[in-house]
Amino acid sequence: MRVTWKVTSVATVMLAACAALPALAAAASCTPKTNLEAIIDDSGSMSWNDPNDLRIRATELLIDTQGNEKRTLGAVEFGSDAQPLFGPGLIGQNAAAFKAALAPALVEDGGGTDYNAAFTAAASHNPNATGRIFLTDGEHTATPDYANGHAGGPPVYVIGLGAGTAGGPSDELLQRIASETGGLYRRADDATAMQASMFDLNSAIACQTPPKRFSDSFTKVGQAEAHTVTIPSRINTAQFALTWANTADGFTIGSFRVIRRGKVVARSAKVRKLKVSRRRGSTFTTVRVSGLVPGKLRFSVKATRLAAPGAAVSLTTQVTRRATR
Repeated sequence: MRVTWKVTSVATVMLAACAALPALAAAASCTPKTNLEAIIDDSGSMSWNDPNDLRIRATELLIDTQGNEKRTLGAVEFGSDAQPLFGPGLIGQNAAAFKAALAPALVEDGGGTDYNAAFTAAASHNPNATGRIFLTDGEHTATPDYANGHAGGPPVYVIGLGAGTAGGPSDELLQRIASETGGLYRRADDATAMQASMFDLNSAIACQTPPKRFSDSFTKVGQAEAHTVTIPSRINTAQFALTWANTADGFTIGSFRVIRRGKVVARSAKVRKLKVSRRRGSTFTTVRVSGLVPGKLRFSVKATRLAAPGAAVSLTTQVTRRATR
């Protein structure tokens, strides 16, 4: 696919950079969370709400995202009761073991949905956690009523998978859990949105700017789509996540280059060399691009494998930028 680039004026670059400053300032004043506890719903309803186990893929994305190697991570699973899943331990040296523990345990055998058991188990399993990730597909269904187990604890970063109707009681409770602890809530209307939601949470946990999101549709192998993000001053790293739903599909990202005043000033080969690292999962790819300079970062995403060519397949690309500290 031939792509014709429109030269961006210096004034446009400056305006875009100024627009990004509030998010950069907020990220700079944030304290990254270094010890995380994941609370993962394995109730019976996950068998139809998440039939392709994309909550497992979302957790793998968290583990594989560059920059998380020195974070501590523990996890519990819950349904009618709760039990440890793995850790806590450093992600870097335990990544393979943590990922291997997911599929055998998360088999939708948890029965109901008991938030009380979930938060009690999380507090016991990792009492030193500085942040929690709460992933659930339903309201608290146990007796007694939810006892606000999040209160007085660390920030809770929440993914609500189809949690009732948007703005309904279940949705509002999950929003409250996040807001009362200083965390973040992302509603996933269906399972295909969970991986992108997890990247949003990870960016907040790491004190990066809120990700910019691109949505593309692909119908043939080799089809490519080009995108651009602004790199203001003080930014030296960009973090990407590509996410899709079907393990039989595949996508890649490349052709990174920084344009300033119509000229290439940095790219992944020659000129000023950008450093690019990749980690691939079955339904995601995480990428870190470092060595950035101010300008427009241009890149291309491409379909490398499609299970059913001709049928539209959705790809979500997210990019967050990290300020130099």
